[in-house]
Amino acid sequence: MDDESLLRARLQQKWASRSPKELANEAARPLFGTAGEWDLPAGVTPKRPLLYLAVGIPDAESLPKRQLAAAAARALEKPGDVALRYGFGLGPTGIREWLAARRSAIEGCTVDADWFQITNGSSGAIDLVVRSLIDPGDVIVAERPTYMGSLHNFRGVRADVHSIPMDRDGMDMQALEALLDRLAADGRRVKLIYTISAFHNPTGVTLALERRLRLLDLAARHDALVLDDEAYRDLWYDTPPPRAISAIADGYGVITTGTLSKTVATGLRVGWIHARPELLALFGRMRFAMGANQFGLRTVGEFLDADEFEPHLEKVRAIYKHKRDLLHAELTRQVRDYLDWDLPGGGFYFWARLKHGMQVADLWRAAVEEGVAVNPGSGFMPRGHTGDSHVRIAFAWTPKAHFAAAAERLRLACERVIAGASA
Repeated sequence: MDDESLLRARLQQKWASRSPKELANEAARPLFGTAGEWDLPAGVTPKRPLLYLAVGIPDAESLPKRQLAAAAARALEKPGDVALRYGFGLGPTGIREWLAARRSAIEGCTVDADWFQITNGSSGAIDLVVRSLIDPGDVIVAERPTYMGSLHNFRGVRADVHSIPMDRDGMDMQALEALLDRLAADGRRVKLIYTISAFHNPTGVTLALERRLRLLDLAARHDALVLDDEAYRDLWYDTPPPRAISAIADGYGVITTGTLSKTVATGLRVGWIHARPELLALFGRMRFAMGANQFGLRTVGEFLDADEFEPHLEKVRAIYKHKRDLLHAELTRQVRDYLDWDLPGGGFYFWARLKHGMQVADLWRAAVEEGVAVNPGSGFMPRGHTGDSHVRIAFAWTPKAHFAAAAERLRLACERVIAGASA
């Protein structure tokens, strides 16, 4: 056996029988080998081709492919190589100026391009914020339920996540005050209070104006920053949400994240952090990548410069409002005896409570076997809160033609669970 073969055999002997779990850090170790939140239930085979009410992305027919193709061509036609090389700093000035002008006009505030850091989607923005601010064991307070991706961000930096229940006006401020006071009495400071303040994922709830004011007051009293995830803020279908938390506070004590993923396309991966420039400087120093996708950013910049965004936003608002109303009607016809939900004023989701003592895992499994996928509410709960009695039902991506069949399959699954015949 030659030297290379001997070395390969020795490496195989050393590594082949070892689990990657041995190498994982404390954040990754508990996740190794577990199912992902978007996975289907193990051991369940759909009876028929699966219909999805579990996908929180834009309607495929709404994507502005023609406009983006033209924008990409213009980006590549520009002199020089700026669209195809590394990009550093806060991100392209043109996009940041557009964000600042739009924010100032809508919110009645005065901000400029230096208040914005471009990131790899809002998930990249949240990751950058927590990597910059959170040490292992630091306390983050979040709504219960909340977006599962952000929970992963928080666990990735080994934060101690506490949660606050919600009602139809958003985070319960009495519960928040009690938690903050209890933690302070124990000598613990809350670093971040995380909220999805408009058209919350998964509940669809919007934080009421008086609660926004109360949140800012409590956060300041306890020396905590507010992290406001505005991924769905522009997707309102009836009335706009209240004034942004950051605008109320003039940016003091507030970090906001935003994205074009829900309004334009997820694959663009264009998001941002919005904060006062002195705080934004901290996040820039923690950004170790060689800049974001410059070709994508320059394409988006051309799209925005051509005034394509607002007409597109109006178009998708109309599409999603129509789809929301259609699915609401189908669900009302088929499953109102089994589920309760409120009509969301924006966003992509119904947050439906199970009736008759049905268990979430049973309904989830039975639904997939019947041929429809929904999200079990347990996936949106912080650790220690696994018994949630809700499912998230998404309407944005699913074709309208599938709504009637999907609602019927969900009804069949409910009937099976109540009869004790889950998958």
